[in-house]
Amino acid sequence: MQLNRIGPKLFWMLALLVIPLWFISFPETTLRHNIKPIPVYLSQLTSLVGFSCFALSFVLAARIKSLENAFGGLDRMYHTHHIMAITAVILLILHPILLAVRWIPEDSGRILWYLLPVHRRFEINLGSYALWGVILLTIATFLKKLPYHHWKITHKFMGVFIVLGALHIFYLDLSFSSNPPLMAYLVLLSVTGTGAWVYKTVLFGFMTSKKSYQVTGLHRPTRNILEIELTPNQNPIAFKSGQYFFFSFRTSGLSREYHPFTVTQYTQRGDIKIMVKALGDYTKALHRNLQTGDMAYLEGPYGCFDYQKGTRSQVWIAGGVGVAPFLCWVNELLSAPRDDLKVDFYYCVNSVDDIVYSNIYKKLASQMPSFLVHYIRADREGFINVEKIPKLDEREIFICGPRAMRRHILKALKDRNFPKNRIHFEDFDFV
Repeated sequence: MQLNRIGPKLFWMLALLVIPLWFISFPETTLRHNIKPIPVYLSQLTSLVGFSCFALSFVLAARIKSLENAFGGLDRMYHTHHIMAITAVILLILHPILLAVRWIPEDSGRILWYLLPVHRRFEINLGSYALWGVILLTIATFLKKLPYHHWKITHKFMGVFIVLGALHIFYLDLSFSSNPPLMAYLVLLSVTGTGAWVYKTVLFGFMTSKKSYQVTGLHRPTRNILEIELTPNQNPIAFKSGQYFFFSFRTSGLSREYHPFTVTQYTQRGDIKIMVKALGDYTKALHRNLQTGDMAYLEGPYGCFDYQKGTRSQVWIAGGVGVAPFLCWVNELLSAPRDDLKVDFYYCVNSVDDIVYSNIYKKLASQMPSFLVHYIRADREGFINVEKIPKLDEREIFICGPRAMRRHILKALKDRNFPKNRIHFEDFDFV
Protein backbone atom coordinates (compact mmCIF):
# COMPACT_ATOMS: atom_id res chain seq x y z
CA MET A 1 0.00 0.00 0.00
CA GLN A 2 1.62 3.23 -1.08
CA LEU A 3 1.45 5.99 1.49
CA ASN A 4 0.95 8.89 -0.94
CA ARG A 5 -2.36 7.97 -2.59
CA ILE A 6 -4.79 10.77 -3.44
CA GLY A 7 -7.89 9.25 -1.80
CA PRO A 8 -7.34 10.49 1.77
CA LYS A 9 -6.39 13.98 0.57
CA LEU A 10 -9.46 14.17 -1.66
CA PHE A 11 -11.88 13.16 1.10
CA TRP A 12 -10.38 15.60 3.59
CA MET A 13 -10.64 18.36 1.00
CA LEU A 14 -14.30 17.48 0.48
CA ALA A 15 -14.91 17.60 4.23
CA LEU A 16 -13.19 20.97 4.66
CA LEU A 17 -14.94 22.47 1.63
CA VAL A 18 -17.77 23.43 3.98
CA ILE A 19 -15.57 26.11 5.57
CA PRO A 20 -15.23 28.44 2.55
CA LEU A 21 -18.89 27.77 1.69
CA TRP A 22 -19.90 28.83 5.21
CA PHE A 23 -17.89 32.07 4.91
CA ILE A 24 -20.24 33.21 2.14
CA SER A 25 -23.05 33.78 4.65
CA PHE A 26 -21.40 33.96 8.07
CA PRO A 27 -21.79 37.78 8.51
CA GLU A 28 -25.55 37.23 8.91
CA THR A 29 -24.77 35.26 12.03
CA THR A 30 -23.61 38.51 13.66
CA LEU A 31 -27.13 39.90 13.32
CA ARG A 32 -28.66 36.87 14.94
CA HIS A 33 -26.09 36.53 17.74
CA ASN A 34 -24.69 39.96 18.46
CA ILE A 35 -23.46 38.84 21.89
CA LYS A 36 -20.12 36.99 21.86
CA PRO A 37 -20.37 35.97 18.18
CA ILE A 38 -17.01 34.19 17.99
CA PRO A 39 -18.13 31.10 20.00
CA VAL A 40 -21.25 30.99 17.84
CA TYR A 41 -19.16 31.11 14.66
CA LEU A 42 -16.89 28.35 15.96
CA SER A 43 -19.86 26.22 17.04
CA GLN A 44 -21.32 26.44 13.54
CA LEU A 45 -18.01 25.56 11.93
CA THR A 46 -17.38 22.59 14.23
CA SER A 47 -20.88 21.27 13.61
CA LEU A 48 -20.66 21.64 9.83
CA VAL A 49 -17.16 20.18 9.49
CA GLY A 50 -18.11 17.43 11.94
CA PHE A 51 -21.21 16.59 9.94
CA SER A 52 -19.19 16.58 6.72
CA CYS A 53 -16.65 14.15 8.19
CA PHE A 54 -19.45 12.00 9.59
CA ALA A 55 -21.26 11.76 6.25
CA LEU A 56 -18.09 11.01 4.27
CA SER A 57 -17.05 8.34 6.79
CA PHE A 58 -20.11 6.33 5.72
CA VAL A 59 -18.96 6.42 2.12
CA LEU A 60 -15.53 5.13 3.17
CA ALA A 61 -17.11 2.30 5.18
CA ALA A 62 -19.31 1.11 2.30
CA ARG A 63 -16.57 -1.07 0.75
CA ILE A 64 -16.90 0.57 -2.67
CA LYS A 65 -14.36 -1.19 -4.86
CA SER A 66 -14.03 1.64 -7.35
CA LEU A 67 -12.51 3.83 -4.60
CA GLU A 68 -9.92 1.29 -3.48
CA ASN A 69 -7.14 2.19 -5.92
CA ALA A 70 -7.35 5.87 -4.96
CA PHE A 71 -6.46 4.89 -1.39
CA GLY A 72 -3.95 2.18 -2.17
CA GLY A 73 -6.09 -0.57 -0.67
CA LEU A 74 -9.27 -1.21 1.30
CA ASP A 75 -7.30 -1.20 4.55
CA ARG A 76 -6.13 2.37 3.91
CA MET A 77 -9.68 3.38 3.05
CA TYR A 78 -10.99 1.91 6.31
CA HIS A 79 -8.29 3.67 8.32
CA THR A 80 -9.25 7.00 6.74
CA HIS A 81 -12.86 6.19 7.67
CA HIS A 82 -11.79 5.57 11.26
CA ILE A 83 -9.84 8.84 11.58
CA MET A 84 -12.58 10.84 9.88
CA ALA A 85 -15.27 9.35 12.14
CA ILE A 86 -13.30 10.10 15.31
CA THR A 87 -12.70 13.66 14.07
CA ALA A 88 -16.43 13.99 13.48
CA VAL A 89 -17.28 12.87 17.02
CA ILE A 90 -14.83 15.35 18.58
CA LEU A 91 -16.08 18.27 16.49
CA LEU A 92 -19.74 17.44 17.11
CA ILE A 93 -19.13 17.34 20.86
CA LEU A 94 -17.47 20.75 20.65
CA HIS A 95 -20.53 22.21 18.90
CA PRO A 96 -22.87 22.43 21.98
CA ILE A 97 -19.94 23.19 24.29
CA LEU A 98 -19.03 26.28 22.26
CA LEU A 99 -22.66 27.38 22.26
CA ALA A 100 -22.73 27.03 26.04
CA VAL A 101 -19.46 28.93 26.56
CA ARG A 102 -21.05 32.23 25.58
CA TRP A 103 -23.21 32.10 28.72
CA ILE A 104 -20.20 32.01 31.06
CA PRO A 105 -20.19 33.53 33.66
CA GLU A 106 -23.64 35.15 33.39
CA ASP A 107 -25.65 31.93 33.35
CA SER A 108 -23.32 28.93 33.79
CA GLY A 109 -26.26 26.66 34.53
CA ARG A 110 -27.11 26.60 30.86
CA ILE A 111 -23.95 24.66 29.99
CA LEU A 112 -25.42 21.27 30.91
CA TRP A 113 -28.71 22.29 29.33
CA TYR A 114 -27.00 22.72 25.96
CA LEU A 115 -25.59 19.19 26.10
CA LEU A 116 -28.92 17.44 26.75
CA PRO A 117 -32.12 17.02 24.66
CA VAL A 118 -34.21 19.23 26.96
CA HIS A 119 -34.79 22.18 24.63
CA ARG A 120 -38.16 23.68 23.79
CA ARG A 121 -37.47 23.37 20.06
CA PHE A 122 -37.74 19.85 18.67
CA GLU A 123 -35.20 20.49 15.90
CA ILE A 124 -32.55 21.31 18.53
CA ASN A 125 -33.37 18.14 20.45
CA LEU A 126 -32.85 16.15 17.25
CA GLY A 127 -29.23 17.30 17.26
CA SER A 128 -28.82 16.25 20.91
CA TYR A 129 -30.30 12.82 20.21
CA ALA A 130 -27.93 12.37 17.28
CA LEU A 131 -24.91 13.51 19.30
CA TRP A 132 -25.59 11.27 22.28
CA GLY A 133 -26.30 8.30 20.06
CA VAL A 134 -22.94 8.74 18.34
CA ILE A 135 -21.16 9.23 21.68
CA LEU A 136 -22.66 6.10 23.25
CA LEU A 137 -21.88 3.89 20.25
CA THR A 138 -18.34 5.28 20.12
CA ILE A 139 -17.83 4.51 23.82
CA ALA A 140 -19.17 0.98 23.28
CA THR A 141 -16.68 0.52 20.43
CA PHE A 142 -13.62 1.63 22.40
CA LEU A 143 -14.32 0.63 26.00
CA LYS A 144 -15.82 -2.81 25.52
CA LYS A 145 -14.34 -5.36 23.17
CA LEU A 146 -17.46 -6.82 21.61
CA PRO A 147 -17.47 -9.96 19.47
CA TYR A 148 -17.18 -8.91 15.84
CA HIS A 149 -20.72 -9.88 14.83
CA HIS A 150 -22.19 -8.00 17.83
CA TRP A 151 -20.01 -4.94 17.19
CA LYS A 152 -21.11 -4.93 13.56
CA ILE A 153 -24.79 -4.83 14.55
CA THR A 154 -24.27 -1.86 16.90
CA HIS A 155 -22.23 -0.06 14.24
CA LYS A 156 -25.13 -0.25 11.80
CA PHE A 157 -27.17 2.06 14.04
CA MET A 158 -24.75 4.91 13.31
CA GLY A 159 -26.74 5.64 10.17
CA VAL A 160 -29.80 6.58 12.22
CA PHE A 161 -27.83 9.46 13.67
CA ILE A 162 -26.73 10.90 10.33
CA VAL A 163 -30.43 11.17 9.46
CA LEU A 164 -31.19 12.91 12.79
CA GLY A 165 -28.19 15.21 12.30
CA ALA A 166 -29.32 16.19 8.81
CA LEU A 167 -32.83 16.96 10.06
CA HIS A 168 -31.34 19.05 12.86
CA ILE A 169 -29.32 21.14 10.38
CA PHE A 170 -32.06 21.69 7.82
CA TYR A 171 -34.80 22.49 10.30
CA LEU A 172 -32.59 25.17 11.85
CA ASP A 173 -32.09 26.79 8.40
CA LEU A 174 -28.53 28.11 8.95
CA SER A 175 -28.69 31.00 6.45
CA PHE A 176 -29.40 28.54 3.64
CA SER A 177 -31.76 30.94 1.93
CA SER A 178 -28.88 33.37 1.34
CA ASN A 179 -26.30 30.66 0.66
CA PRO A 180 -27.49 28.17 -1.99
CA PRO A 181 -23.98 26.65 -2.45
CA LEU A 182 -23.84 25.66 1.24
CA MET A 183 -27.37 24.32 1.02
CA ALA A 184 -26.53 22.24 -2.05
CA TYR A 185 -23.34 20.95 -0.44
CA LEU A 186 -25.10 19.81 2.75
CA VAL A 187 -27.97 18.24 0.81
CA LEU A 188 -25.47 16.31 -1.32
CA LEU A 189 -23.54 15.19 1.76
CA SER A 190 -26.72 14.10 3.54
CA VAL A 191 -28.00 12.12 0.57
CA THR A 192 -24.58 10.57 -0.12
CA GLY A 193 -23.89 9.62 3.50
CA THR A 194 -27.37 8.24 4.07
CA GLY A 195 -27.28 6.41 0.74
CA ALA A 196 -23.92 4.84 1.60
CA TRP A 197 -25.32 3.66 4.95
CA VAL A 198 -28.42 2.14 3.32
CA TYR A 199 -26.27 0.51 0.64
CA LYS A 200 -23.85 -1.09 3.12
CA THR A 201 -26.48 -2.04 5.71
CA VAL A 202 -29.37 -3.20 3.51
CA LEU A 203 -28.38 -3.52 -0.14
CA PHE A 204 -24.76 -4.68 -0.05
CA GLY A 205 -25.59 -8.35 0.30
CA PHE A 206 -27.93 -8.22 -2.70
CA MET A 207 -25.91 -5.95 -5.00
CA THR A 208 -22.41 -7.43 -4.68
CA SER A 209 -21.51 -10.49 -6.72
CA LYS A 210 -20.31 -13.56 -4.88
CA LYS A 211 -18.85 -16.84 -6.04
CA SER A 212 -19.55 -20.17 -4.39
CA TYR A 213 -16.70 -22.55 -3.59
CA GLN A 214 -16.55 -25.92 -1.90
CA VAL A 215 -14.07 -26.91 0.79
CA THR A 216 -12.10 -29.80 -0.72
CA GLY A 217 -9.17 -30.07 1.67
CA LEU A 218 -8.13 -29.25 5.23
CA HIS A 219 -4.53 -29.38 6.43
CA ARG A 220 -2.76 -28.27 9.61
CA PRO A 221 0.85 -27.21 8.99
CA THR A 222 1.05 -26.17 12.67
CA ARG A 223 -1.17 -26.60 15.71
CA ASN A 224 -2.92 -23.24 15.32
CA ILE A 225 -2.81 -22.85 11.52
CA LEU A 226 -5.51 -24.33 9.29
CA GLU A 227 -4.95 -24.50 5.55
CA ILE A 228 -8.21 -24.58 3.59
CA GLU A 229 -8.36 -25.73 -0.02
CA LEU A 230 -11.39 -24.61 -2.05
CA THR A 231 -12.69 -25.48 -5.51
CA PRO A 232 -15.07 -23.20 -7.47
CA ASN A 233 -18.55 -24.46 -8.22
CA GLN A 234 -18.78 -22.27 -11.33
CA ASN A 235 -16.22 -20.11 -13.08
CA PRO A 236 -13.45 -19.04 -10.69
CA ILE A 237 -12.95 -15.41 -9.63
CA ALA A 238 -10.15 -13.53 -11.35
CA PHE A 239 -7.67 -11.85 -9.00
CA LYS A 240 -4.04 -10.81 -8.65
CA SER A 241 -1.48 -12.64 -6.58
CA GLY A 242 -1.49 -11.26 -3.03
CA GLN A 243 -5.11 -10.09 -3.00
CA TYR A 244 -7.72 -11.22 -0.48
CA PHE A 245 -11.42 -12.02 -0.44
CA PHE A 246 -14.14 -11.80 2.19
CA PHE A 247 -15.17 -15.39 2.94
CA SER A 248 -18.41 -16.68 4.44
CA PHE A 249 -18.23 -20.37 5.36
CA ARG A 250 -21.49 -22.25 5.67
CA THR A 251 -21.08 -24.83 8.39
CA SER A 252 -22.79 -25.58 11.69
CA GLY A 253 -21.68 -23.60 14.73
CA LEU A 254 -20.35 -20.69 12.67
CA SER A 255 -21.85 -17.28 11.91
CA ARG A 256 -22.36 -16.27 8.29
CA GLU A 257 -20.31 -13.10 8.67
CA TYR A 258 -17.75 -12.38 5.96
CA HIS A 259 -14.09 -12.29 7.06
CA PRO A 260 -11.02 -11.42 4.96
CA PHE A 261 -8.39 -14.03 4.12
CA THR A 262 -5.57 -13.79 1.60
CA VAL A 263 -5.17 -16.44 -1.09
CA THR A 264 -1.88 -18.29 -0.58
CA GLN A 265 -1.96 -20.47 -3.66
CA TYR A 266 -4.05 -20.95 -6.80
CA THR A 267 -4.17 -23.30 -9.76
CA GLN A 268 -5.02 -22.73 -13.40
CA ARG A 269 -8.36 -24.45 -13.01
CA GLY A 270 -9.31 -22.06 -10.21
CA ASP A 271 -8.62 -23.98 -6.99
CA ILE A 272 -7.34 -21.75 -4.19
CA LYS A 273 -5.85 -22.12 -0.73
CA ILE A 274 -5.99 -19.86 2.30
CA MET A 275 -4.46 -20.14 5.75
CA VAL A 276 -6.38 -19.30 8.94
CA LYS A 277 -4.74 -18.81 12.32
CA ALA A 278 -6.84 -19.51 15.42
CA LEU A 279 -6.80 -16.03 16.99
CA GLY A 280 -10.36 -14.95 17.84
CA ASP A 281 -13.77 -16.52 18.45
CA TYR A 282 -14.59 -16.80 14.76
CA THR A 283 -11.32 -18.36 13.62
CA LYS A 284 -11.28 -20.77 16.56
CA ALA A 285 -14.81 -21.88 15.68
CA LEU A 286 -13.71 -22.25 12.06
CA HIS A 287 -10.89 -24.57 13.16
CA ARG A 288 -13.30 -26.68 15.20
CA ASN A 289 -16.27 -26.93 12.85
CA LEU A 290 -15.19 -26.65 9.22
CA GLN A 291 -15.33 -29.87 7.22
CA THR A 292 -14.61 -30.92 3.67
CA GLY A 293 -17.71 -30.55 1.56
CA ASP A 294 -18.82 -27.35 3.29
CA MET A 295 -19.70 -24.37 1.12
CA ALA A 296 -18.01 -20.98 1.09
CA TYR A 297 -19.01 -17.71 -0.58
CA LEU A 298 -16.35 -15.25 -1.72
CA GLU A 299 -16.73 -11.50 -2.20
CA GLY A 300 -13.92 -9.49 -3.73
CA PRO A 301 -11.09 -9.41 -4.55
CA TYR A 302 -9.51 -6.52 -2.63
CA GLY A 303 -6.00 -5.28 -2.03
CA CYS A 304 -3.29 -3.34 -3.86
CA PHE A 305 -0.36 -5.25 -2.39
CA ASP A 306 1.55 -6.19 -5.54
CA TYR A 307 5.26 -6.97 -5.83
CA GLN A 308 5.05 -6.83 -9.62
CA LYS A 309 4.60 -3.05 -9.42
CA GLY A 310 7.84 -2.71 -7.46
CA THR A 311 11.42 -2.27 -8.54
CA ARG A 312 13.75 -5.15 -9.36
CA SER A 313 15.35 -5.12 -5.89
CA GLN A 314 12.88 -5.78 -3.08
CA VAL A 315 12.67 -6.61 0.62
CA TRP A 316 9.71 -8.66 1.84
CA ILE A 317 9.00 -8.63 5.59
CA ALA A 318 6.35 -11.01 6.90
CA GLY A 319 5.17 -11.56 10.46
CA GLY A 320 3.02 -14.44 11.67
CA VAL A 321 -0.03 -15.08 9.49
CA GLY A 322 0.97 -11.97 7.52
CA VAL A 323 3.10 -14.36 5.50
CA ALA A 324 0.00 -15.22 3.42
CA PRO A 325 0.45 -12.73 0.52
CA PHE A 326 4.17 -13.50 0.35
CA LEU A 327 3.41 -17.21 0.22
CA CYS A 328 1.16 -16.53 -2.78
CA TRP A 329 3.98 -14.60 -4.46
CA VAL A 330 6.44 -17.42 -3.75
CA ASN A 331 4.08 -19.99 -5.26
CA GLU A 332 3.63 -17.77 -8.30
CA LEU A 333 7.38 -17.38 -8.75
CA LEU A 334 7.83 -21.15 -8.44
CA SER A 335 5.81 -21.54 -11.63
CA ALA A 336 7.69 -18.73 -13.39
CA PRO A 337 11.00 -17.76 -11.71
CA ARG A 338 12.39 -14.33 -12.54
CA ASP A 339 16.10 -13.74 -13.05
CA ASP A 340 15.56 -9.97 -13.05
CA LEU A 341 14.02 -9.88 -9.53
CA LYS A 342 16.18 -9.78 -6.39
CA VAL A 343 14.31 -10.48 -3.15
CA ASP A 344 15.40 -10.72 0.47
CA PHE A 345 12.51 -12.38 2.31
CA TYR A 346 12.50 -11.83 6.09
CA TYR A 347 10.05 -14.13 7.84
CA CYS A 348 9.49 -12.99 11.46
CA VAL A 349 8.11 -15.58 13.91
CA ASN A 350 7.94 -16.02 17.69
CA SER A 351 9.86 -19.29 17.59
CA VAL A 352 11.01 -21.93 15.13
CA ASP A 353 7.75 -23.85 15.72
CA ASP A 354 5.78 -21.03 14.08
CA ILE A 355 7.52 -21.29 10.71
CA VAL A 356 5.16 -22.62 8.03
CA TYR A 357 5.94 -23.83 4.50
CA SER A 358 9.72 -23.55 4.88
CA ASN A 359 10.07 -26.24 2.20
CA ILE A 360 8.35 -23.96 -0.34
CA TYR A 361 10.69 -21.03 0.36
CA LYS A 362 13.67 -23.38 0.18
CA LYS A 363 12.46 -24.75 -3.15
CA LEU A 364 12.15 -21.27 -4.67
CA ALA A 365 15.59 -20.30 -3.36
CA SER A 366 17.07 -23.31 -5.16
CA GLN A 367 15.31 -22.45 -8.43
CA MET A 368 15.79 -18.69 -8.18
CA PRO A 369 19.20 -17.82 -6.63
CA SER A 370 18.26 -14.13 -6.33
CA PHE A 371 15.59 -15.11 -3.76
CA LEU A 372 17.06 -15.27 -0.23
CA VAL A 373 15.19 -16.34 2.91
CA HIS A 374 15.99 -15.03 6.41
CA TYR A 375 14.20 -16.23 9.55
CA ILE A 376 13.90 -13.71 12.39
CA ARG A 377 12.96 -15.38 15.70
CA ALA A 378 11.50 -13.11 18.39
CA ASP A 379 12.57 -15.49 21.17
CA ARG A 380 16.20 -14.99 20.16
CA GLU A 381 16.44 -11.68 18.27
CA GLY A 382 13.32 -9.63 19.04
CA PHE A 383 11.96 -7.47 16.23
CA ILE A 384 13.74 -7.29 12.92
CA ASN A 385 16.50 -4.66 12.71
CA VAL A 386 16.13 -2.92 9.35
CA GLU A 387 19.62 -1.46 9.70
CA LYS A 388 21.00 -4.93 9.03
CA ILE A 389 19.23 -5.29 5.68
CA PRO A 390 21.86 -5.00 2.94
CA LYS A 391 21.60 -2.04 0.53
CA LEU A 392 18.30 -1.05 2.09
CA ASP A 393 18.21 2.48 0.66
CA GLU A 394 18.33 1.11 -2.89
CA ARG A 395 15.33 -1.16 -2.47
CA GLU A 396 11.55 -1.31 -2.28
CA ILE A 397 9.95 -2.70 0.90
CA PHE A 398 6.79 -4.78 1.34
CA ILE A 399 5.48 -5.42 4.89
CA CYS A 400 2.63 -7.56 6.22
CA GLY A 401 2.35 -8.62 9.83
CA PRO A 402 1.14 -7.72 13.34
CA ARG A 403 0.62 -4.07 14.23
CA ALA A 404 3.50 -3.90 16.74
CA MET A 405 5.98 -5.29 14.23
CA ARG A 406 4.74 -3.04 11.45
CA ARG A 407 4.91 0.10 13.60
CA HIS A 408 8.44 -0.79 14.72
CA ILE A 409 9.59 -1.16 11.12
CA LEU A 410 7.84 1.96 9.86
CA LYS A 411 9.33 4.05 12.67
CA ALA A 412 12.82 2.73 11.92
CA LEU A 413 12.37 3.56 8.24
CA LYS A 414 11.04 7.02 9.06
CA ASP A 415 14.03 7.68 11.32
CA ARG A 416 16.38 7.06 8.44
CA ASN A 417 14.25 9.16 6.05
CA PHE A 418 13.41 6.21 3.84
CA PRO A 419 11.21 7.36 0.90
CA LYS A 420 7.53 6.75 1.66
CA ASN A 421 6.71 5.89 -1.94
CA ARG A 422 8.93 2.80 -1.66
CA ILE A 423 7.14 1.43 1.40
CA HIS A 424 4.13 -0.83 0.89
CA PHE A 425 2.21 -2.59 3.63
CA GLU A 426 -0.91 -4.64 4.13
CA ASP A 427 -2.84 -3.94 7.32
CA PHE A 428 -5.65 -6.24 8.47
CA ASP A 429 -6.22 -4.37 11.75
CA PHE A 430 -9.30 -2.75 10.22
CA VAL A 431 -11.32 -5.94 10.82
